[in-house]
Amino acid sequence: MNLLARGRDGSRIRIVFNGSPLFTGDAGSGESNIRKWIIENDWLEGIVALPDQLFYSTGINTYIWIVTNRKQRKRRGKVQLVNAVDFFVKMRKKEPRQ
Repeated sequence: MNLLARGRDGSRIRIVFNGSPLFTGDAGSGESNIRKWIIENDWLEGIVALPDQLFYSTGINTYIWIVTNRKQRKRRGKVQLVNAVDFFVKMRKKEPRQ
């Protein structure tokens, strides 16, 4: 929220999160209220789901949140969800040096 509050008009912010901000917090909790505030103010432009194991030796699901205060008129009231989970090529691990 600090990034959003400090952003100038016309700001676009991309934030990399694990799944926690999407799925934690019961209704009425702090996390839930923050999500609600972002959506009600129509600042969430989109969420991109990235493949797991994107970061070395982790199975963490990762998401990019795109937040803006300059949505195009035709995009107002909408959130774009992109499933990019299958758009990757797994790289081979390097052999450890001996």
